[in-house]
Amino acid sequence: MSSVREQAASWFTRLMHVPPDHPDHEQLRLWLSANPLHAREYQAFCELWGDFSSTANTQALAQALERRHGRRTFMRGGVLGLAGLLAVGLIWRYRQPLEFEAQYATAIGERHHVSLPDGSELYLAADTRLHVRFDQGQRQVYLLQGQAIFDVAHEASRAFQVEGGLAQVTVLGTRFVVERDKLELRVSVARGAVRVENDKGSLVLAAGDVSSSNSHTAPQRLGVAADNAFAFEQGRLVLEQAGLEEVAKSLSRYRRQPVRVLPGKGKPTINAVVQLDNVEGFIQALPSIAPIEVSNSSGVTYLRGL
Repeated sequence: MSSVREQAASWFTRLMHVPPDHPDHEQLRLWLSANPLHAREYQAFCELWGDFSSTANTQALAQALERRHGRRTFMRGGVLGLAGLLAVGLIWRYRQPLEFEAQYATAIGERHHVSLPDGSELYLAADTRLHVRFDQGQRQVYLLQGQAIFDVAHEASRAFQVEGGLAQVTVLGTRFVVERDKLELRVSVARGAVRVENDKGSLVLAAGDVSSSNSHTAPQRLGVAADNAFAFEQGRLVLEQAGLEEVAKSLSRYRRQPVRVLPGKGKPTINAVVQLDNVEGFIQALPSIAPIEVSNSSGVTYLRGL
């Protein structure tokens, strides 16, 4: 393995065993942002883990490796080393003929439309990064951060997968949104059906459904309208029963000065439709909408519940 691939394997195996608030997650973010190759190698390990996460698939790969290289090369005390399995499996995975690969990113305040060679359409919200990889067996997108609409062209023989870290979304043909931050992966479905799964469980969503996934629980349905997540395509942000953390996160995508939340007495929720070309006007109006204090300091806008 190259040194970068070794580092990616080390990060992947290390973060499988630490909580989401561990400092290693921030160190990984810095490592990923330092070089596009870092993110590519790390996401390759995420892809491989998804391919071989089931016991049957892992055993099949282990047996193949034993036949080729001998049991002692890969087995220690009867246990197949995860990094070794991933590394060799990665080589196997990349022998599959590659049809298309690209990376896309939007800046703060920017939105972008992408047409993929299979006929699928992507619409990226602001401050979003993703990596697309198609081969003969599957169509995969790695959502590294942010939010995107996926309008997926139907292919019965080749599923379309979105890997979002906290959960994986699998479809054949549908229209849906995936939104990712550090703590939550949210999926909203407009048409068709998708399967959302992580190591805690899985959930099938139909048109109109919304789910939330985190590192602690299986995907759960939410009682909010799926249409809300698609609003940025028309230049709007819809907030429904949104807490201040969600408001701050959403607004920060569309302005240079980030929005943060300070501890306060109240926990107000917001129901509003924000025009993305007038985010500043909405922030100024927040105190009249709900009991919220808005302040600015050192290049940051702060919200506090009263």
